[in-house]
Amino acid sequence: MADLSGEPIQETAKKTTARPEFDPGDSFGNYKIIRILGEGGFGLVYLAEQVQPVQRTVAIKVIKPGMDTKAVVARFEAERQALALMEHPCVAQVFEGGQTASGRPYFVMEFVRGEPIT
Repeated sequence: MADLSGEPIQETAKKTTARPEFDPGDSFGNYKIIRILGEGGFGLVYLAEQVQPVQRTVAIKVIKPGMDTKAVVARFEAERQALALMEHPCVAQVFEGGQTASGRPYFVMEFVRGEPIT
């Protein structure tokens, strides 16, 4: 598997216990889902290709199914806002955010290659 630059993409995704909202090959707005990169306490992160208005590899973080309580949504939105305000070479840039067709919040960010911090 390679991104648009032709560089190989490391296969490091963990298995999720939640049923993901998207499967590889699904389209989501201007994005085509490639695979799950990983998951945290309340979110799944997908590797995707942005197809419009520019082509680039991105990461999309979405709240997991069943985790969309008011408290979790508030934490997720605070994380999204904090990341959007940061400008640092070690922090992925946030490109956009919104809600999926099923109403779960998401944000699209720069895909950064590297070793998992875990």
